[in-house]
Amino acid sequence: YRSPERAAAYKQFHTSDHSWGRLVTYFEQRAIARELSRYNWSPSDRLLDIPCGTGILGGILHRFPLKVLASDISLQMMALCRGDYPADRFDGCVQADITSTPFPQESFSCVITLGFFHRVPSEIRRKALREIAALSTRVVILTCSVDTAVQRIKQAILTRIKPNHAPAPCPVPLREMIADCRSLGLRLARSYMVVPVLSAHAILVLEKQ
Repeated sequence: YRSPERAAAYKQFHTSDHSWGRLVTYFEQRAIARELSRYNWSPSDRLLDIPCGTGILGGILHRFPLKVLASDISLQMMALCRGDYPADRFDGCVQADITSTPFPQESFSCVITLGFFHRVPSEIRRKALREIAALSTRVVILTCSVDTAVQRIKQAILTRIKPNHAPAPCPVPLREMIADCRSLGLRLARSYMVVPVLSAHAILVLEKQ
């Protein structure tokens, strides 16, 4: 996603195309807004959206008083995100590797990571989780595509029907993901599928112990 064309196509697929990706994004955003509503946020609270991509999360953050910082390794993706966040509380964009950010530990009340963990191998996934856990003081919300027997069957069928179908390269067993989070001092508050059976995407809401 380090070309303007790829970044624009990604944003279009998730926000304006008549696509399955857009539908899943809608349900995912609705669920994340519901989860954020469970907590009492103040104007002094800070939220980190990492990797922020093209700012797909930005729209729902207008409902909450948090200050927002967006971060991604791709400058091309971030170039498309700035207008989506609440302007009066947006602290800007910072280019960073999610496994080694320049931010001080415990500098955010909430860290949200969407659409990342099922794209990278386990070693990078665990490094990123360790960094996220260190950055948050209260809440971590993340999504990933989970690896289950049902999802493997679904992907096999889709690959036959649509030869150009590209499943998540590194889906994660949910128990493994939860265990990794717990080992870093993150307590699982809630986890559920975004669109049960039809989508492999799961949401995990974690609280700092």
